[in-house]
Amino acid sequence: MADKVAGMSSSSGISAKSFYSRRPWQALQQQGTYGTGTCRKNRLQGAQLKLKDEKQLRTEGRGACSVVTNAENITVTRWLDSSVIHMASSCAGQSPSDLAQRWSKKEKEMLNVPRPFAVKLYNQHMGGVDLMDQLVAMYPHRRKNKRWYMRVFFHFLDVTTVNAWHLYRMSGLENKNLLHFKASVARALINAGSIQTQRRGRPSTTPPPLKRRAVSKPAPEIRFGPGSHWPLLTEAKNANRCHDAACTRKTKYICMHCLVALCPGCFANFHSR
Repeated sequence: MADKVAGMSSSSGISAKSFYSRRPWQALQQQGTYGTGTCRKNRLQGAQLKLKDEKQLRTEGRGACSVVTNAENITVTRWLDSSVIHMASSCAGQSPSDLAQRWSKKEKEMLNVPRPFAVKLYNQHMGGVDLMDQLVAMYPHRRKNKRWYMRVFFHFLDVTTVNAWHLYRMSGLENKNLLHFKASVARALINAGSIQTQRRGRPSTTPPPLKRRAVSKPAPEIRFGPGSHWPLLTEAKNANRCHDAACTRKTKYICMHCLVALCPGCFANFHSR
């Protein structure tokens, strides 16, 4: 939210009570964070008593609007589109209104319907929330748990992974879909406790014991990640093919971190992206 204005749906976990009550949105306003979202008509916290009723809006016709604002500048808008919509916002109300095109079944043509600014603002920003919900629902955490806070924790973990995937794509690195990215994150977390990190100073003359068996192709998280990427002379009877794509020689040296055969002169090229 570069402009600190967010479009949020009622399914995002923010109830209408939070919109119209004083404490949460008063604190958000003091921090310069504003919100706009839909809410149910039975959660308006008294605002429905000051708004025009639905029968009156239907009498005025499609596009009719009624707005009320409390002392904390929280605005509730009741707008008639194809059905009655309730919007709550701490930064937008009815003005400046514009015209939205809607299809009329009765007249069989597009009509220009007056639209409040709160609805326009919500429609502009709700796409990011819907896209986030869609991506989280593609590969969600399906482990059932009766403790509600654990479900919230794993939901935020899924949201964090999706955000990290977007940042990864923006960085210009290897193009991965969401499933492969989540798998790479899982591999990195699994290997985090079994890989020794490089200590400061010169490497020890006595190599540490290898905790993992040799693999034919190390994962990118291991190959390009931090660690003890130093050559180690093995006691193998036969030399193995160097894993660097630009090298065709055989060697008895391996990488202490990746556990693959590498010539000492190929380390820089193999561990660079």
